[in-house]
Amino acid sequence: MGLFDRIRGGDDDPRVAFFGIDGVPYSLIADNPGEFENLTALIEEGSGGAIDSIVPPESSACWPSLTSGVNPGETGIYGFQDREVGSYDTYVPMRRDFQATRVWDRVQQAGRDATVMNVVTTFPPQRDVQRMVSGFLSPGVDKAAYPDEFRDHLQGMDYPIDVNAGLGKKDKGEFMENAHETLDKRQEAFKHYIEEDDWDLFFGVYMATDRVNHFLFRDHDHDGEYAEEFIEFYRKVDRYLGELREMLPDDVTMMVASDHGFTTLDYEVNCNAWLREQGYLTYGDGPDYVFQLGAWLREGGDLEIDPDYAGDVDELVDPDTLDIDYEGGALVAETADGRDEAVGALEDASPAVVDDSGGSVTAVAVDSVDVDTHLVENEDDEETSEEYHVEADLVKVTGSAYVDGNTVVALTEDDRDEIADALDGATPASLGIDRTDSTELFDDVSVSETDDAYHVTVTAADGVDLGTDLDPDRNVLEHTHGELGDIADGTTVYSLIPGRFYVNLEGREPRGSVPEEEYEEVRAELKEELETLEGPNGEPVASQVVTKEEAFRGDHDDIAPDLVVVPNHGFDLKSGFKGRKDPFVEYGARNGMHSFDNATLVVDDEDVRISDVDLYDIAPTILSLMDIDYERGEFDGSSLV
Repeated sequence: MGLFDRIRGGDDDPRVAFFGIDGVPYSLIADNPGEFENLTALIEEGSGGAIDSIVPPESSACWPSLTSGVNPGETGIYGFQDREVGSYDTYVPMRRDFQATRVWDRVQQAGRDATVMNVVTTFPPQRDVQRMVSGFLSPGVDKAAYPDEFRDHLQGMDYPIDVNAGLGKKDKGEFMENAHETLDKRQEAFKHYIEEDDWDLFFGVYMATDRVNHFLFRDHDHDGEYAEEFIEFYRKVDRYLGELREMLPDDVTMMVASDHGFTTLDYEVNCNAWLREQGYLTYGDGPDYVFQLGAWLREGGDLEIDPDYAGDVDELVDPDTLDIDYEGGALVAETADGRDEAVGALEDASPAVVDDSGGSVTAVAVDSVDVDTHLVENEDDEETSEEYHVEADLVKVTGSAYVDGNTVVALTEDDRDEIADALDGATPASLGIDRTDSTELFDDVSVSETDDAYHVTVTAADGVDLGTDLDPDRNVLEHTHGELGDIADGTTVYSLIPGRFYVNLEGREPRGSVPEEEYEEVRAELKEELETLEGPNGEPVASQVVTKEEAFRGDHDDIAPDLVVVPNHGFDLKSGFKGRKDPFVEYGARNGMHSFDNATLVVDDEDVRISDVDLYDIAPTILSLMDIDYERGEFDGSSLV
């Protein structure tokens, strides 16, 4: 084995080169030996098999556990979103939130060197290892790589931190081009530092595999449009791993592993939507959505908004008709009643059409009304009185339609029909804002006609407010509730991704509603409901529902979820707080999901045991292969050699 067999100054300590293939299921390799010639040869000459992931099987929690050999109760990282202790504030955990000891730290402590590349939750990079570039969620190589010469080399080769996953939702062809480019750059960097041959542990991760699986796994499983692109990508992954194996000196053991398995996605399960339906979760006062009609017309190209229009209030209201003064662009009232009358008159007069010729309308509307109170001295005595200056910021809108309260005024029948059809039955999903949310936004859409225009009037559904803000940067649909902190005091259970359920416990949560003496009863009831929950296809959602005591232990389990659902294949557990999503939504652009089972472990050593294995066994196995001592009780797993 090996392209060259170097003698490293008499140092004969064994070394390890670990290559992570994020999210690659072992069955993909085993079922396609012709496409994975190099990995198949590695398995036949060494050891390989399917292993279990951890609870929950999410990359940001998996890699900390894989690289430390301990569970999230020790690492302190449970997912891509964790909750602050004693708070409803959430954060994205990174390296500084990690509380355990990584395998490369143990290597460095043993007086040996480690090169670490592209591991999740390692930003910012450590400065006490040989070299490190952080992985997913890092802002860029300039901040994610250490030391300087390492950073400079990676920048010089345009090293990307991750695939642009956003392309997968827009254009899968372009997405795959980006995935190949990212994989190629990763390989170029890996090969360069493998050739340096100055490390004792090389630890590098290909994250692009997870990205491709999310967007193309169903295509592979069901011979879809991108099935060939999927397998072509994996032929390259296999070829690249073969190249690395050939480069490794004879004193190096090669390991290849994934952090979780993968399977086809059938339904996304919106856990907080389900909790809301079951009465476990409620939100505070106020609507769920604010729908901005003006922004909607703007997005559809029906009007343009000029926010810098320098008009005055007399364009909307004639001061003489109000029997009040007009000074410097403001209506001036001497009494509170006159002030209120002036404000009401401006609001009633907005919008005012100033031109409706040529199939287009130009209207002036109020953006905001301001009232300044002035103290005025009486000429006859020294007393003062209040005087109210009513001003308004105006905007001008031009187009084929405009907004008047809860009505869209259109100039032509075609515009009327198009607008009415689009609003009738409108949902966040139909508007292209949130494909998982099919909430009806309007109870009624009615059409009427005047001599010169058509009026499309909408009645907002329960939980929806209509907005009148004509700010050109305004979003069409605004979610009033979007964060964990928006839950109401009476909420008994909430969820964080992926499938983590928390009892809103008195004394632990800031607004806990469940007394400690009722905790076990609430949790047991919820566990039973989750265990019997079925999807639209009649299949059970949960493979298992795990309690915190079963899954987590350690000094940092104070933010551990009370229950975790490990889903059956086909169900991906989501936990957003926005809107009133449907609990079950069919797959979209993302058509693959993580699995707890069927992760991959391959070792270029025929004596390695691969049975009854999970991620916790990998770190102690690396140390054993490197002849680095450790205490057995330091890990939740055990060495496989």
